[in-house]
Amino acid sequence: MLAGLALTYLSLIPVTVIGATLTAAELTPVEFLLAAGTVAVISVPFTLMGLAIGYSLPSKAAIVIAQVVFLPLAFGGGLLSAPGDAPGFIETIAPYLPTRGAAELMWAAVGDYRVEPLALTMLGVWVVLLAGLAGWAYRRDEGRRFS
Repeated sequence: MLAGLALTYLSLIPVTVIGATLTAAELTPVEFLLAAGTVAVISVPFTLMGLAIGYSLPSKAAIVIAQVVFLPLAFGGGLLSAPGDAPGFIETIAPYLPTRGAAELMWAAVGDYRVEPLALTMLGVWVVLLAGLAGWAYRRDEGRRFS
């Protein structure tokens, strides 16, 4: 989990630099710290999902499956549009996906956005489900490779 968080923060460096230097985006120091803390929280379900996929499949298949899973989650969670601007069917399914809960937490950290309770609840449900799946996949993998 810590390795996943470290890589997440590392990957955010260029995004932050580009946002700060080439866009009109502005954050107060408090908002920046809230956003950095939010990244730690919202990286958990996606790291667990990656672990579940990685321990469940051979490495070449895991890479493909991760790409096939994460891109539709980004689209379905409304990450490719501004809050409230996604197509109707996306707005309908988005609260049930972990990407929407994560996005809403970040929107609330850096702006004036109220998190929808359903999206936050479902984010918690996803964390529990993915932790169980990752744990099961890990135990299965350990038994297969090291027994």
